[in-house]
Amino acid sequence: MFLILLIIFVFPLNLKAETFPKIFGCFCEGGLITGNIKDGNILKIDNKQIEVFEKGRFIFAFGRKYKEKIKIEVNNKVEEFAVLKKKYKIENIKGLPRKKVEPSKEDLKKIISDANKIKEAKKIGYRTRFFNEKFILPSKGRMSGFYGSQRILNSKPRRPHAGIDIAAREGTSVVAPSSGIVKLVEKDMFFTGNTLIVDHGLGLISIFAHLKEVFVEKGENVFQGKKIGSIGMTGRATGPHLHWGVYLNDKSVDPEVLLKYDLY
Repeated sequence: MFLILLIIFVFPLNLKAETFPKIFGCFCEGGLITGNIKDGNILKIDNKQIEVFEKGRFIFAFGRKYKEKIKIEVNNKVEEFAVLKKKYKIENIKGLPRKKVEPSKEDLKKIISDANKIKEAKKIGYRTRFFNEKFILPSKGRMSGFYGSQRILNSKPRRPHAGIDIAAREGTSVVAPSSGIVKLVEKDMFFTGNTLIVDHGLGLISIFAHLKEVFVEKGENVFQGKKIGSIGMTGRATGPHLHWGVYLNDKSVDPEVLLKYDLY
């Protein structure tokens, strides 16, 4: 009789432990979560089926704003998690050239062309995970811009900041914060200047903007810590700094989250 009761009460607990994945990352605005599920299992987040990659890997980004809770479902087993809210700063930036804030019709053509290249680079490329367990800062310097902050440029409100800025001397080294493959190298983009994009796999990319020099080529493999460029002030910049943005597909991710939380 004792054995029968043990099977009845213990087996469902073991079943849940086997089917519901361990989740890594941050349940927060600007956050990113990852994990693995077993082959054949179906994963839904907020009732939407999520793509599962090799070895059952999945990845999800919250974006700058998200509701208070998230529902994760694996084979009809559901758990809810609270999503940490963030308070965003207001960044007032003055001294930008007028044409960089109020572009001409001719400049708009360049802006659209640049935007299309970046949009294409944001699409899922490699469906294998290259990124490391935790990211590192791509450069040494003073943090001068923060993810999600409302930007006011020359007294004109603009879109929230989709990344962080690191201010340092021109020529300061920029290294890969995590492993990946170079997806885009473009010089003299209107807003971002000399721009580099690294594909970390599973749709996760890093964008590095305002570079002085780029030391890698499209298609090149880069490992965490490899020198990939140097800080400059190309594009829309009032001084030498690195803009580091992270995206999962078209959702922005707070790079500071990747520095603090393990992804596996």
